Amino acid sequence: MDTQQPSTSKTPAMAKQEVDSEAGQVIAVGKHDKALNLLAENHIDFDPDSAEAKRLLRKIDWRIMPMVFTVYLLQLMDKNSLSFAAIMGVREDTNLTASQYSWLGSIVYFGYLGGEIPATFLMQRFPLARYLAVMCTIWGLVVAMHGVCHNFAGLAAVRFLLGFIEVCTAPAVIMITASWYTKTEQVTRVAIWYTTSGWAQVFGGFFSWCIYQAGSFRWQGLFVLYGGLTFLTGVKVMALERVRSNKTGTEVWKFNASQLKEAFMDPRFYGVFLLLVCTGLPNGGVTAFGPTIIRAFGFSVSQTTLLNMGVGGAQVVGTVLALFIAKKTNRTIAGIWTLILAIIGTVMMLAIPARYNEARYGGYILLLQFPICVLFIITFMTGGVAGSTKKFAFGAAYQLGYAVGNLIGPQTFRGSDAPDYPIAKYTMLAFLVLTAILLSSYGGLHYIWNKRRDARARVEGEETHMENEEFADLTDFNIKSFRYPL
Repeated sequence: MDTQQPSTSKTPAMAKQEVDSEAGQVIAVGKHDKALNLLAENHIDFDPDSAEAKRLLRKIDWRIMPMVFTVYLLQLMDKNSLSFAAIMGVREDTNLTASQYSWLGSIVYFGYLGGEIPATFLMQRFPLARYLAVMCTIWGLVVAMHGVCHNFAGLAAVRFLLGFIEVCTAPAVIMITASWYTKTEQVTRVAIWYTTSGWAQVFGGFFSWCIYQAGSFRWQGLFVLYGGLTFLTGVKVMALERVRSNKTGTEVWKFNASQLKEAFMDPRFYGVFLLLVCTGLPNGGVTAFGPTIIRAFGFSVSQTTLLNMGVGGAQVVGTVLALFIAKKTNRTIAGIWTLILAIIGTVMMLAIPARYNEARYGGYILLLQFPICVLFIITFMTGGVAGSTKKFAFGAAYQLGYAVGNLIGPQTFRGSDAPDYPIAKYTMLAFLVLTAILLSSYGGLHYIWNKRRDARARVEGEETHMENEEFADLTDFNIKSFRYPL
């Protein structure tokens, strides 16, 4: 799996060159990472443990994390809005059948599939933050348009557009995080913006409860509110990026065919796809039917919106606990821990009699711990994949698997199975178990590769670290000193 990398001496001049580890030749760095040209012209020694480095990290946190957190939060709230609208009257007002509502949950992911290739292309052609801001503004308008729809056809059209535009969010956020933070810093930062999976339910439940108190215009008002918040956020980020561009330029990565080929030869590429299919299937179901499941436990609409806040709060706490476990053990163990909780929760919903609705609600809370494992899949990608085009390829596999799983998920909730949907719950249980197996295999593969590299380093002697090789846009297969996160 490893390729050879010639030994080089640690000199400032090395920053002006790049080693082709396969051909054993020095090639122009201009073909790859532009940051290396900047380092070549301004060679400095930088201590990552210094007070200056810590101040810089805090500054990056305050500039990057609020933007990433807010955009990702709104993306999840917008996507979840249909599930709250379902208990606020959208089905009745637009004359939706059970089958049509399920398809509305899936159609958004047909949009994902359609927008995947254009988004991947555009993200390599334009500055990521600015591109994300423009897309955020557009999808905010699309969300608001949900409020003027009167039938299935209209809702289906805006749902497809929402997925087509929104597909860029996760890959862009992942790339921004990977670009600004080191491997050790990435886990905490990804965990911060990934807590939005829980916060989206907290805020979603709160806003839904507030709007439901109105006598009319309930679900329409929810869509208009969410769309307006997203639109204003996109405009704000665009304004910030416009000012920032007056001070610093932004280089855009160029496509590298050899890195794309390597991605296709990497077994983890297919592992990411399968993992996201397996987590996406239950996610698609609860995204479209979550509040409906809670209401089926015997609660009123107002109670359901408030109880959904409890589910989100538990997920935020679960994310913090999972991060703690990851730091004490490793990411694989932490991810499997969240899946075990979800499996227990699903069994509780299936096995506990209907008269114990509070206990079944507790099972639902445990089920909603499973999205946390995706946090560790993301950090496997940000910290375990090197090479700009290879990273984009993995991001595409991530989004493709996510779309396929979420597309299928709502279809497991059949109208004839309402209100308990046992087939959907058994399907979720099976895919959660499969996710745990795949995640264990992914972490095990990283462990084996690290052992092989350590053994080779002992045989061949100390590994030579080419100065600034991190900026040479080499892939993880080509960097002998690279070690994979566990």
